[in-house]
Amino acid sequence: MFYRNLKFPKIKNRPFFYTNFVQTVDGKVQVLKNTKDYWPIGSKLDHEALLELRAYSDCLIHGSNLAKEFGEITVKSLNNSAFKRLRRNLGKNPTLPLFVITRKKSVTHPMWNITSLDPKALACELYTRGYKQILIEGGPTLLASFLKENLIDQIFLTIAPKIFGNINSSTLTLVEGYLFPKKAIKNLSLLSVKKVGNELFLRYNLGN
Repeated sequence: MFYRNLKFPKIKNRPFFYTNFVQTVDGKVQVLKNTKDYWPIGSKLDHEALLELRAYSDCLIHGSNLAKEFGEITVKSLNNSAFKRLRRNLGKNPTLPLFVITRKKSVTHPMWNITSLDPKALACELYTRGYKQILIEGGPTLLASFLKENLIDQIFLTIAPKIFGNINSSTLTLVEGYLFPKKAIKNLSLLSVKKVGNELFLRYNLGN
């Protein structure tokens, strides 16, 4: 396993939230048009690391845009027998719940738990359900909403050896839709760096 014996701190009165993204050297996490032409951004190992980070979580959170773009692929991977076996080996329920945050009635799927709760309310709700560590996969606007409320505790970030460039706001970065005021800029502590081939796997802690 890439993330063997991964441990997360316990947070008082709420779950521990972590996120995982892969971005290019110039900071792009998605190309808005022809997305599939630029996907995947990372390597096969990056995808394996993603699955492991999912396996450690008690539930998975997607925003509506991410769910519409990759929801079917996500559901398929969560139902994969090897993934379920990995979760069993980690002492987890083989079935990983997927929550999709949206107010759009058109966003639906029989395998999704649809919610319109804001980040703070959702954190409280999930904590009462017994979820202790939760993976937020985005997208960038959803990540911004959780960061704004100081609800992201760690960031796993893969730097892929690629440059996409940008024109006419055709790409997205890690965080979108919110500019942090000077006094609220997020300062991170680097917990670990792993270099595999030409990729860097970074793990950051946020001092919330």
